[in-house]
Amino acid sequence: MQTNRLKSVFVTIYMLVVVVVLLGSVVGLLISDFRLAWAGALMTVLPFMGLYAYSVTSKSLARTSPRLPLVSTLTIAGGLVTIYGYWLSDYSAHLPMVAAIAAVYGFFLFDFWYSSFGRRVNDRLVTGQVIPEFQAKDVDGVQVGPADLRGRPVLFMFYRGNWCPFCMAQVKEITGRYRELSDRGVELVLISPQPTGLTQRVAEMFQVPCRFWVDEGLTASRALGLVHQNGVPAGSLTKTFGEDTVLPTVIIVNREGRIIFTDQTDNYRVRPDPGLFLKALHSHGI
Repeated sequence: MQTNRLKSVFVTIYMLVVVVVLLGSVVGLLISDFRLAWAGALMTVLPFMGLYAYSVTSKSLARTSPRLPLVSTLTIAGGLVTIYGYWLSDYSAHLPMVAAIAAVYGFFLFDFWYSSFGRRVNDRLVTGQVIPEFQAKDVDGVQVGPADLRGRPVLFMFYRGNWCPFCMAQVKEITGRYRELSDRGVELVLISPQPTGLTQRVAEMFQVPCRFWVDEGLTASRALGLVHQNGVPAGSLTKTFGEDTVLPTVIIVNREGRIIFTDQTDNYRVRPDPGLFLKALHSHGI
């Protein structure tokens, strides 16, 4: 899909813009006569840098809201400071002005355009229907699928891989509720298209007796209509993870394999709270 390819390239370029503006602004503050304008330019990237750093390092962040009002406000404030500095410079501070414009436009493209998957209704994941059969492999290379778990309720969580901070935070969060799921007799299955070695690393990291399946070649994702074409940011990541990935999705099935709950987020930063899973299970007597 052409739009997804543009998004893949955009996010890589935007990350580069953020770094260049950050470094350029620091240098400008040190040696330039247009310090106020450069301070404003710096303010246009610091909120996003803070959000990204927090998403990578936080032990609790698994989601944001669909919009980022605080980050947006601070980014705009940085742009206004740059404009004021540009005016004070008798319209001579061209470089910080260009930097601020690139950063502000880049952020709003990220927030309103890039972050959205643009998902449509998935007629393969209809509540009440039996989950379509698919094939994956466990970390030992054994072929597995939903039929192998028939007779017990199962929570399937498809995640993109350890390159996505929100996916990893979501994995950490759901494995942290493993005992509550296990007490209800629910099998927890985490599925990712990333290479087996990386999946094994994730399994070792969380040390929870749930199942980690590898969606090799996105076979399972295709069967369920969950492929995100060109969903991996362009550049070095595609060498390890490929260009396509999976749309983050949670599916809960009952003992007969019938779907009782799905979460198909339309924004990669918005993930469901595990409390919703427990409510869905409780409402179906599980």
